[in-house]
Amino acid sequence: MACELVECCQFFKDNMKDLPKAAQYIQSKLCFGDYQSCNRYQIYKQTGEHLPFDLFPDDQEAIRKVKQCLSRKLRCPDAPRDCQTPDTE
Repeated sequence: MACELVECCQFFKDNMKDLPKAAQYIQSKLCFGDYQSCNRYQIYKQTGEHLPFDLFPDDQEAIRKVKQCLSRKLRCPDAPRDCQTPDTE
């Protein structure tokens, strides 16, 4: 079974367009294999949000920032800039 995002995943369209062999390898391992371990997929499933195009599937720092931003957005939908996450207050 393949990831439901495989046809429209911006990661491959934008970041991997010049590396077709590498993209094919990653897709075979993640998109058409263990896609549930892909951070892009996990965040999408948790939030239903579209992801930043430059978010790499295994970039832990970027994943942390996205989760932090989404958490802040959920806690303070009307004033996201005024609301701080627990680890930055």
